[in-house]
Amino acid sequence: MRPVLLLTPAYPRHADVIEPRRVRLRDRLRARLTSHDLDRRLAEGVPPERDAALALRARRLVEPRTAVLLARALQRVLQDATMPRTMLPTGMPTRRHAVLAAADEIDDLARRLVAPVPAAVRGIAQVGLLISDGTGPLYSALAHEDLVAAVRRARAALELV
Repeated sequence: MRPVLLLTPAYPRHADVIEPRRVRLRDRLRARLTSHDLDRRLAEGVPPERDAALALRARRLVEPRTAVLLARALQRVLQDATMPRTMLPTGMPTRRHAVLAAADEIDDLARRLVAPVPAAVRGIAQVGLLISDGTGPLYSALAHEDLVAAVRRARAALELV
């Protein structure tokens, strides 16, 4: 496996050094076993260069295959929201009315994921959490954020600055 580039804290604090480091087995295991926690950190804006497992997880998230899978999941959410209740597949039910209210934004988010322009890892991680977090605004009315706002935030975070 290729080495990762990590930021090594230096003194003074503003003089961090970037250095290559070989990827160890424990780094790969941690990237796989704690992917949800790593996604949460990446979604919050923690630079992937801070940690080998973060760098590995970010590498996986920016693969085009990941964006396609996330876009398909968003399209499935939209399809499920328009199906009659009796035809819904088994699984975690989404908030149908919230999804329908955010349908245009969700569709735009799915289209942006598969656009030929590269996307920022922070936004990809936010989309992944939006889809997978059962306590988030896609599934729970008790979430701390409105679904439309969460989708717009994820969409904005996809853009490279």
